[in-house]
Amino acid sequence: MLMIAPACSILLVAVIYLWLSPLIPSRIAIHVDPDGVGYGSSLLMIAGACVIAAAAFVIGAATTREFSKAGHWFQIQKSIAVGIMALGYGAIGVALATIITTVGVDPEPVPGNSVGIGLFGFLLLFTTAACVYAAVFPRAKFESLDTTYPYN
Repeated sequence: MLMIAPACSILLVAVIYLWLSPLIPSRIAIHVDPDGVGYGSSLLMIAGACVIAAAAFVIGAATTREFSKAGHWFQIQKSIAVGIMALGYGAIGVALATIITTVGVDPEPVPGNSVGIGLFGFLLLFTTAACVYAAVFPRAKFESLDTTYPYN
């Protein structure tokens, strides 16, 4: 189950991109800095976000499985697993927001606002995924702190 929803999310982004690709300029804004807007391939931007998401999902699923198998499901381990899985959805958010903001845009003056909206998409999906995974993953055990100093 840890890989079905993420894989479907990546597939959904690919399908949406392929469906809307005739309406998306081939070159889009990929970064904004004090010197101006940097442009790059829309296909590489979306594919890159999907690759980052896939890597995060694989790492997140592996760490979640190992933490559960080893019985080390404490607050720190749960935070790591939730954060990594949410990172994958954040990358999906960048891809979706980029697609949405570039559909129907004139290819010549592609604005840099898609970069900002992409970051908003990251924050929105990252936060949502973190809340969902925090609720869905097993309850974290409390770690007791050893307050004795071994060299007394």
